[in-house]
Amino acid sequence: MRYVDFGGDDLYDDQVVSAIERACDTDPRTALRLVAEYSGYWWSQGLQDEAAAAAERVLSMLGRTVPVGLDEEYLLAVLHGAASAEQEQLELAQQIVVATTGPFRYSVTVLLWSLVFGPFESASAVEEVLARNEDGDAWTRAAVELCRGYPGLTSATPGEAAQALRTALGRFRMLDDRWGMFLALTALREIVDDPVDIISEALELAEKLRADDESGLLLCQRGELYRHQGDLDAAGEDFSWALALAEHADLPETAAAAHIGLARVARGTGDLLTAREHLAIVLSRDSEALEDARYEAMHELNLLISSEASA
Repeated sequence: MRYVDFGGDDLYDDQVVSAIERACDTDPRTALRLVAEYSGYWWSQGLQDEAAAAAERVLSMLGRTVPVGLDEEYLLAVLHGAASAEQEQLELAQQIVVATTGPFRYSVTVLLWSLVFGPFESASAVEEVLARNEDGDAWTRAAVELCRGYPGLTSATPGEAAQALRTALGRFRMLDDRWGMFLALTALREIVDDPVDIISEALELAEKLRADDESGLLLCQRGELYRHQGDLDAAGEDFSWALALAEHADLPETAAAAHIGLARVARGTGDLLTAREHLAIVLSRDSEALEDARYEAMHELNLLISSEASA
Protein backbone atom coordinates (compact mmCIF):
# COMPACT_ATOMS: atom_id res chain seq x y z
CA MET A 1 0.00 0.00 0.00
CA ARG A 2 2.23 2.82 -1.21
CA TYR A 3 1.69 6.15 -2.90
CA VAL A 4 3.66 9.28 -3.67
CA ASP A 5 3.36 12.04 -1.04
CA PHE A 6 2.79 15.44 -2.66
CA GLY A 7 2.86 17.25 0.70
CA GLY A 8 -0.77 17.56 1.83
CA ASP A 9 -4.08 15.78 1.28
CA ASP A 10 -5.82 18.48 -0.80
CA LEU A 11 -2.75 19.09 -2.92
CA TYR A 12 -2.26 15.35 -3.30
CA ASP A 13 -5.85 14.84 -4.45
CA ASP A 14 -5.53 17.62 -7.03
CA GLN A 15 -2.26 16.16 -8.32
CA VAL A 16 -3.82 12.70 -8.67
CA VAL A 17 -6.81 14.01 -10.61
CA SER A 18 -4.64 16.15 -12.87
CA ALA A 19 -2.20 13.34 -13.56
CA ILE A 20 -4.96 10.91 -14.54
CA GLU A 21 -6.77 13.46 -16.69
CA ARG A 22 -3.58 14.29 -18.59
CA ALA A 23 -2.80 10.60 -19.06
CA CYS A 24 -6.32 9.86 -20.35
CA ASP A 25 -5.77 12.41 -23.12
CA THR A 26 -2.32 11.18 -24.10
CA ASP A 27 -1.67 7.64 -22.85
CA PRO A 28 -4.56 5.47 -21.57
CA ARG A 29 -2.10 2.77 -20.46
CA THR A 30 -0.43 5.20 -18.09
CA ALA A 31 -3.83 6.41 -16.89
CA LEU A 32 -4.78 2.82 -16.10
CA ARG A 33 -1.55 2.28 -14.17
CA LEU A 34 -2.22 5.45 -12.18
CA VAL A 35 -5.69 4.24 -11.18
CA ALA A 36 -4.17 1.00 -9.93
CA GLU A 37 -1.28 2.73 -8.18
CA TYR A 38 -3.53 5.17 -6.34
CA SER A 39 -6.10 2.52 -5.37
CA GLY A 40 -4.45 2.04 -1.97
CA TYR A 41 -4.50 5.76 -1.27
CA TRP A 42 -8.16 6.13 -2.23
CA TRP A 43 -8.99 3.19 0.00
CA SER A 44 -7.06 4.49 3.00
CA GLN A 45 -8.68 7.93 2.71
CA GLY A 46 -12.22 6.71 2.08
CA LEU A 47 -12.28 8.43 -1.33
CA GLN A 48 -14.58 5.99 -3.12
CA ASP A 49 -16.29 8.68 -5.19
CA GLU A 50 -12.97 10.07 -6.40
CA ALA A 51 -11.78 6.57 -7.27
CA ALA A 52 -14.97 5.85 -9.18
CA ALA A 53 -14.74 9.10 -11.17
CA ALA A 54 -11.14 8.42 -12.17
CA ALA A 55 -11.85 4.80 -13.07
CA GLU A 56 -14.90 5.73 -15.13
CA ARG A 57 -12.85 8.24 -17.11
CA VAL A 58 -10.19 5.66 -17.91
CA LEU A 59 -12.71 2.94 -18.76
CA SER A 60 -14.52 5.29 -21.13
CA MET A 61 -11.24 5.64 -23.04
CA LEU A 62 -10.39 1.94 -23.03
CA GLY A 63 -13.84 0.53 -23.64
CA ARG A 64 -13.65 -3.26 -23.88
CA THR A 65 -9.92 -3.40 -24.62
CA VAL A 66 -7.67 -4.79 -21.90
CA PRO A 67 -4.16 -3.45 -22.57
CA VAL A 68 -1.53 -6.18 -22.84
CA GLY A 69 0.16 -6.81 -19.49
CA LEU A 70 -2.30 -4.66 -17.56
CA ASP A 71 -4.97 -7.22 -16.71
CA GLU A 72 -5.09 -6.54 -12.97
CA GLU A 73 -4.93 -2.81 -13.53
CA TYR A 74 -8.02 -3.10 -15.75
CA LEU A 75 -9.71 -5.25 -13.09
CA LEU A 76 -9.06 -2.57 -10.46
CA ALA A 77 -10.51 0.13 -12.69
CA VAL A 78 -13.67 -1.92 -13.16
CA LEU A 79 -13.91 -2.59 -9.42
CA HIS A 80 -13.73 1.15 -8.70
CA GLY A 81 -16.15 2.06 -11.47
CA ALA A 82 -18.43 -0.98 -11.26
CA ALA A 83 -21.59 1.08 -10.71
CA SER A 84 -21.39 2.55 -14.21
CA ALA A 85 -19.26 -0.03 -16.05
CA GLU A 86 -20.63 -1.73 -19.14
CA GLN A 87 -21.73 -5.34 -18.82
CA GLU A 88 -18.94 -6.40 -21.17
CA GLN A 89 -16.39 -4.64 -18.95
CA LEU A 90 -17.73 -6.44 -15.88
CA GLU A 91 -17.46 -9.75 -17.72
CA LEU A 92 -13.89 -8.98 -18.81
CA ALA A 93 -12.98 -8.22 -15.22
CA GLN A 94 -14.39 -11.53 -14.05
CA GLN A 95 -12.48 -13.36 -16.77
CA ILE A 96 -9.29 -11.77 -15.46
CA VAL A 97 -10.01 -13.14 -11.98
CA VAL A 98 -10.68 -16.62 -13.35
CA ALA A 99 -7.49 -16.56 -15.42
CA THR A 100 -5.35 -15.42 -12.48
CA THR A 101 -3.91 -18.50 -10.81
CA GLY A 102 -1.62 -16.88 -8.24
CA PRO A 103 -2.03 -13.98 -5.82
CA PHE A 104 -2.96 -10.51 -7.01
CA ARG A 105 -0.09 -8.04 -7.46
CA TYR A 106 -1.86 -5.12 -5.80
CA SER A 107 -2.72 -5.51 -2.13
CA VAL A 108 -6.10 -3.82 -2.40
CA THR A 109 -7.42 -6.01 -5.24
CA VAL A 110 -8.50 -8.96 -3.10
CA LEU A 111 -10.55 -6.74 -0.79
CA LEU A 112 -12.19 -4.69 -3.54
CA TRP A 113 -13.01 -7.81 -5.55
CA SER A 114 -14.50 -9.54 -2.53
CA LEU A 115 -16.69 -6.58 -1.58
CA VAL A 116 -17.79 -5.64 -5.12
CA PHE A 117 -18.10 -9.00 -6.89
CA GLY A 118 -17.97 -11.41 -3.96
CA PRO A 119 -21.67 -11.12 -3.01
CA PHE A 120 -22.59 -12.37 -6.50
CA GLU A 121 -20.14 -15.30 -6.44
CA SER A 122 -20.44 -18.69 -4.75
CA ALA A 123 -18.85 -19.05 -1.33
CA SER A 124 -16.40 -21.57 -2.77
CA ALA A 125 -15.27 -19.13 -5.48
CA VAL A 126 -14.65 -16.41 -2.88
CA GLU A 127 -12.78 -18.83 -0.62
CA GLU A 128 -10.57 -19.89 -3.55
CA VAL A 129 -9.58 -16.29 -4.29
CA LEU A 130 -8.90 -15.63 -0.61
CA ALA A 131 -6.81 -18.79 -0.27
CA ARG A 132 -4.40 -17.80 -3.01
CA ASN A 133 -3.87 -14.36 -1.48
CA GLU A 134 -3.47 -15.30 2.20
CA ASP A 135 0.35 -15.33 2.05
CA GLY A 136 0.61 -11.71 0.92
CA ASP A 137 1.90 -8.73 2.86
CA ALA A 138 0.52 -7.75 6.28
CA TRP A 139 -2.24 -5.58 4.82
CA THR A 140 -3.36 -8.30 2.40
CA ARG A 141 -3.50 -10.86 5.21
CA ALA A 142 -5.69 -8.49 7.22
CA ALA A 143 -7.95 -7.98 4.20
CA VAL A 144 -8.27 -11.73 3.63
CA GLU A 145 -9.41 -12.26 7.23
CA LEU A 146 -11.88 -9.40 6.88
CA CYS A 147 -13.39 -11.00 3.79
CA ARG A 148 -13.46 -14.44 5.41
CA GLY A 149 -15.62 -13.08 8.18
CA TYR A 150 -17.68 -10.63 6.16
CA PRO A 151 -21.39 -11.57 6.23
CA GLY A 152 -22.52 -13.60 3.25
CA LEU A 153 -19.20 -13.93 1.44
CA THR A 154 -18.00 -17.35 2.62
CA SER A 155 -19.41 -20.47 4.27
CA ALA A 156 -17.83 -19.61 7.64
CA THR A 157 -19.96 -20.32 10.71
CA PRO A 158 -20.86 -17.34 12.93
CA GLY A 159 -18.11 -18.35 15.35
CA GLU A 160 -15.52 -18.67 12.57
CA ALA A 161 -16.63 -15.38 11.04
CA ALA A 162 -16.36 -13.57 14.38
CA GLN A 163 -12.86 -14.92 14.92
CA ALA A 164 -11.77 -13.92 11.42
CA LEU A 165 -13.15 -10.40 11.90
CA ARG A 166 -11.43 -10.01 15.27
CA THR A 167 -8.17 -11.13 13.65
CA ALA A 168 -8.68 -8.62 10.83
CA LEU A 169 -9.48 -5.89 13.35
CA GLY A 170 -6.28 -6.55 15.26
CA ARG A 171 -4.17 -6.57 12.11
CA PHE A 172 -5.69 -3.39 10.73
CA ARG A 173 -5.22 -1.77 14.13
CA MET A 174 -1.52 -2.62 14.04
CA LEU A 175 -1.34 -1.08 10.58
CA ASP A 176 -3.33 1.97 11.70
CA ASP A 177 -5.78 1.46 8.82
CA ARG A 178 -8.95 3.16 10.02
CA TRP A 179 -11.13 2.08 7.11
CA GLY A 180 -10.08 -1.53 7.58
CA MET A 181 -10.84 -1.29 11.30
CA PHE A 182 -14.18 0.35 10.57
CA LEU A 183 -15.23 -2.36 8.11
CA ALA A 184 -14.21 -5.11 10.53
CA LEU A 185 -16.19 -3.51 13.35
CA THR A 186 -19.32 -2.86 11.30
CA ALA A 187 -19.28 -6.47 10.06
CA LEU A 188 -18.63 -7.80 13.57
CA ARG A 189 -21.59 -5.91 15.01
CA GLU A 190 -23.94 -8.04 12.90
CA ILE A 191 -22.90 -11.36 14.41
CA VAL A 192 -22.17 -10.72 18.09
CA ASP A 193 -24.81 -10.96 20.80
CA ASP A 194 -24.16 -7.56 22.40
CA PRO A 195 -22.75 -5.11 19.83
CA VAL A 196 -23.02 -1.86 21.81
CA ASP A 197 -19.29 -1.60 22.57
CA ILE A 198 -18.40 -2.53 18.99
CA ILE A 199 -20.78 0.08 17.59
CA SER A 200 -19.31 2.68 19.96
CA GLU A 201 -15.79 1.99 18.68
CA ALA A 202 -17.03 2.07 15.09
CA LEU A 203 -18.65 5.44 15.78
CA GLU A 204 -15.36 6.89 17.02
CA LEU A 205 -13.70 5.78 13.79
CA ALA A 206 -16.55 7.05 11.61
CA GLU A 207 -16.20 10.48 13.20
CA LYS A 208 -12.46 10.53 12.47
CA LEU A 209 -13.14 9.38 8.92
CA ARG A 210 -15.85 12.02 8.49
CA ALA A 211 -18.24 9.29 7.41
CA ASP A 212 -21.50 11.10 8.23
CA ASP A 213 -23.83 8.60 6.58
CA GLU A 214 -22.28 5.66 8.42
CA SER A 215 -22.21 7.60 11.69
CA GLY A 216 -25.92 8.37 11.48
CA LEU A 217 -26.88 4.78 10.82
CA LEU A 218 -24.70 3.51 13.66
CA LEU A 219 -26.18 6.06 16.05
CA CYS A 220 -29.69 4.94 15.14
CA GLN A 221 -28.75 1.30 15.63
CA ARG A 222 -27.12 1.95 19.01
CA GLY A 223 -30.07 4.12 20.03
CA GLU A 224 -32.44 1.26 19.26
CA LEU A 225 -30.31 -1.12 21.32
CA TYR A 226 -30.36 1.30 24.26
CA ARG A 227 -34.14 1.64 23.91
CA HIS A 228 -34.62 -2.13 24.07
CA GLN A 229 -32.40 -2.20 27.15
CA GLY A 230 -34.65 0.39 28.79
CA ASP A 231 -32.11 3.22 28.77
CA LEU A 232 -34.35 5.81 27.15
CA ASP A 233 -32.09 8.75 28.03
CA ALA A 234 -29.12 7.23 26.19
CA ALA A 235 -31.39 6.22 23.30
CA GLY A 236 -32.77 9.75 23.02
CA GLU A 237 -29.26 11.21 22.96
CA ASP A 238 -28.20 8.91 20.12
CA PHE A 239 -31.31 9.56 18.03
CA SER A 240 -31.00 13.32 18.60
CA TRP A 241 -27.35 13.22 17.59
CA ALA A 242 -28.21 11.21 14.48
CA LEU A 243 -30.94 13.69 13.56
CA ALA A 244 -28.63 16.69 13.90
CA LEU A 245 -25.97 14.98 11.83
CA ALA A 246 -28.49 13.91 9.14
CA GLU A 247 -29.95 17.41 8.81
CA HIS A 248 -26.48 18.95 8.58
CA ALA A 249 -25.29 16.46 5.95
CA ASP A 250 -28.63 16.25 4.08
CA LEU A 251 -29.28 12.55 4.74
CA PRO A 252 -33.10 12.21 4.54
CA GLU A 253 -33.25 8.46 5.21
CA THR A 254 -31.10 8.77 8.32
CA ALA A 255 -33.19 11.74 9.48
CA ALA A 256 -36.37 9.70 9.07
CA ALA A 257 -34.90 6.82 11.08
CA ALA A 258 -33.87 9.26 13.81
CA HIS A 259 -37.36 10.81 13.95
CA ILE A 260 -38.93 7.35 14.30
CA GLY A 261 -36.46 6.48 17.03
CA LEU A 262 -37.25 9.70 18.90
CA ALA A 263 -40.98 8.97 18.54
CA ARG A 264 -40.47 5.56 20.15
CA VAL A 265 -38.46 7.07 22.97
CA ALA A 266 -41.17 9.69 23.53
CA ARG A 267 -43.87 7.03 23.59
CA GLY A 268 -41.81 5.09 26.10
CA THR A 269 -41.70 8.12 28.40
CA GLY A 270 -45.40 8.82 27.98
CA ASP A 271 -44.88 11.98 25.89
CA LEU A 272 -47.36 11.04 23.19
CA LEU A 273 -47.63 14.56 21.74
CA THR A 274 -43.91 14.70 20.97
CA ALA A 275 -44.09 11.19 19.53
CA ARG A 276 -46.85 12.29 17.16
CA GLU A 277 -44.83 15.33 16.08
CA HIS A 278 -41.83 13.21 15.08
CA LEU A 279 -44.00 10.72 13.17
CA ALA A 280 -45.87 13.52 11.39
CA ILE A 281 -42.58 14.82 9.99
CA VAL A 282 -41.75 11.42 8.47
CA LEU A 283 -45.26 10.87 7.11
CA SER A 284 -45.30 14.32 5.48
CA ARG A 285 -42.33 13.52 3.25
CA ASP A 286 -43.30 12.00 -0.09
CA SER A 287 -39.89 10.97 -1.41
CA GLU A 288 -39.93 7.50 -2.98
CA ALA A 289 -36.70 6.72 -1.11
CA LEU A 290 -38.58 7.16 2.18
CA GLU A 291 -41.39 4.72 1.40
CA ASP A 292 -40.12 2.14 3.91
CA ALA A 293 -39.65 4.83 6.54
CA ARG A 294 -43.23 6.06 6.05
CA TYR A 295 -44.51 2.49 6.41
CA GLU A 296 -42.54 2.10 9.65
CA ALA A 297 -43.79 5.47 10.90
CA MET A 298 -47.39 4.46 10.18
CA HIS A 299 -46.88 1.25 12.14
CA GLU A 300 -45.48 3.27 15.05
CA LEU A 301 -48.44 5.67 14.80
CA ASN A 302 -50.86 2.75 15.13
CA LEU A 303 -49.03 1.67 18.29
CA LEU A 304 -49.28 5.23 19.54
CA ILE A 305 -53.01 5.33 18.91
CA SER A 306 -53.38 2.08 20.82
CA SER A 307 -51.41 3.58 23.72
CA GLU A 308 -53.70 6.62 23.78
CA ALA A 309 -56.81 4.43 23.70
CA SER A 310 -55.64 2.40 26.67
CA ALA A 311 -54.43 5.41 28.69
